[in-house]
Amino acid sequence: MRTNTTATATPARFVAASLLTVGALGAFTAPANAATLGEQIAATALGELGNGACAHGGYDGGPGQTSSCSGGERTHAWCADFAGWVWAQNGVTGLGTLDDLAASFYEYGLKYGTRSSTPHVGDAVVYNYGGTTTDDHVALVTAISGNTVTITGGNQGSYPGHVTSRSTTNWSVGSAPFGKTISGYISPVTGTGVGTPTPPATPTASPVVHLYALGSDKRIYGDNGDYSKNTWSGFNQVSNTQGFRQPTAITVGDSVHLFALGTDDRVYENVGTYSTNTWSGFKLVDDTQGFTQIAVTATGNTVRLYALGSDKRVYSNDGDYAGGDWSGFKMVDNTPGFKEIAVTATGSTVRLYAIGSDDRVYGNNGNYSTGGWSGFNQVTNTQGFEQLTAVATGNTVHLYAIGTDKRVYGNNGNYSTGGWSGFNQVADAQGFKRLAASPENNTVHLYAIGSDDRVYGNNGNYSTGGWSGFNQVSNTQGFSEITAASGS
Repeated sequence: MRTNTTATATPARFVAASLLTVGALGAFTAPANAATLGEQIAATALGELGNGACAHGGYDGGPGQTSSCSGGERTHAWCADFAGWVWAQNGVTGLGTLDDLAASFYEYGLKYGTRSSTPHVGDAVVYNYGGTTTDDHVALVTAISGNTVTITGGNQGSYPGHVTSRSTTNWSVGSAPFGKTISGYISPVTGTGVGTPTPPATPTASPVVHLYALGSDKRIYGDNGDYSKNTWSGFNQVSNTQGFRQPTAITVGDSVHLFALGTDDRVYENVGTYSTNTWSGFKLVDDTQGFTQIAVTATGNTVRLYALGSDKRVYSNDGDYAGGDWSGFKMVDNTPGFKEIAVTATGSTVRLYAIGSDDRVYGNNGNYSTGGWSGFNQVTNTQGFEQLTAVATGNTVHLYAIGTDKRVYGNNGNYSTGGWSGFNQVADAQGFKRLAASPENNTVHLYAIGSDDRVYGNNGNYSTGGWSGFNQVSNTQGFSEITAASGS
């Protein structure tokens, strides 16, 4: 993708008339059906505690599974039959992918893009994937309380096995809390069409935000904010390596994946694990060069990295941290002329946004369950934007952009109803240069670099409809770029 083609940007005056409304955050709220599904799955599973393979005449959950019981006796190892039966009782779709083997649940997650390293109530947890059929196992996540995860499964205990529950704080992928290694968590698919997973109920959002900023020395600095304690650690150097620009970050499991463009216009990654206070150091992601900006999100355990090429087109690279490989950069869409990009995800669908040569915002939806993109379409007719960032709370995307007046504007897109609120001024404060945002439940923490090169924060509560106003995060100055990742 080494190209010197440059799209011509059409100058556009910021259309302030359509952005005069100041205040309300918008009436959109995240749907509750995902949490209800997880709770229903958990209730069904827990209602079977103590049962053996022949309860209800035997367990099976789909056309590819055979009953766990025949003639009053267990027919085979039945952990997958039990998990499939529980999912089937609660309207989960795509069950034709499942069979009597635990590994089929992992393959279900691969097929529908719902594999994750983070447990959600209602998820299947697969152990020892890739091992022998006598060594693997599958069960269901039935409760999450703080850092404790409760897992309920069939065919557990001594032969012939029963439905039992066990709890652990050692739930990370790769750990072995019960003698078998956790391979991943698989969320169920629901809805009228297979391949459109409903976002699952997740553990309580962390009040911690990891904020990263690019200093005037082209090194990256990090500041960790804990909103439950109202404290910040202060900016400290992440790595002594310099020459970076355009940092972007995402949290996957218990690690932060920090990406940046080097002086060679290639993408580098540094993985930070806050539980051990360690960083991997910056390493080259892909040898492809010629990028001008990057943005990142994640679906499940897969990092979705997007880059704007020198040809003003958007490219993507998928990092599978379970498999340990990258797909390589590929063109998302042949549409040229983009100047800035931002990305977030709802469920297994990536919401990609770009500022076009007309200074308007365009959106492209990538469904990683079906493998298709919608194509770039105008989000709103309002023009004059210079930079943008996006985060999701539930099925609603909060899109923020800096106008030519250096003020921040927000637009809320509800993907359940298909509507956008339109861009409205977030605050009257002006002089901002760059934006970043991080969600916490129904609150968005919005950050901006001011004209004094310091970082300011503004907290938007979408439950009450109010903003805190921009306040200085740190007195440290000299920053030119910023990104934020939710706490690990």
